[in-house]
Amino acid sequence: MNMISPRLVASFETDNYGNPAFVRRGDKNHYRVSFEVEDAPPSAYAATFELAPDYYDPVRTLRPDADGKFRLKTTTYGDFDVKVVLRTSDGKEQTLMANLKSALEKSLKSAAGQPKFIEALNDIAAH
Repeated sequence: MNMISPRLVASFETDNYGNPAFVRRGDKNHYRVSFEVEDAPPSAYAATFELAPDYYDPVRTLRPDADGKFRLKTTTYGDFDVKVVLRTSDGKEQTLMANLKSALEKSLKSAAGQPKFIEALNDIAAH
């Protein structure tokens, strides 16, 4: 039997023009990003997202949304590793790890012709 493993994906939220959305705070752009656990087991009832420790609320536990997905929307100005612990009704835990910049790059179909996304990725990598 082939089991599909869950994975953590990240994507940029976009503005009305299709560019990466951000809020300017001080001298940094805080990009709006979304994390999603894809292919979570049907028995998963909670996902704990562990963000960079300098976040105001770095550990966030979510229940599935109306679509049965675990999604976290937040902002970031820099790169970091994110960890997600999935908990299932049978008492098991599964840990997913992803680097933000790498996950964002994977979510882009093609960075060619998308200079605003390349600029955002470079900005995140620099911090």
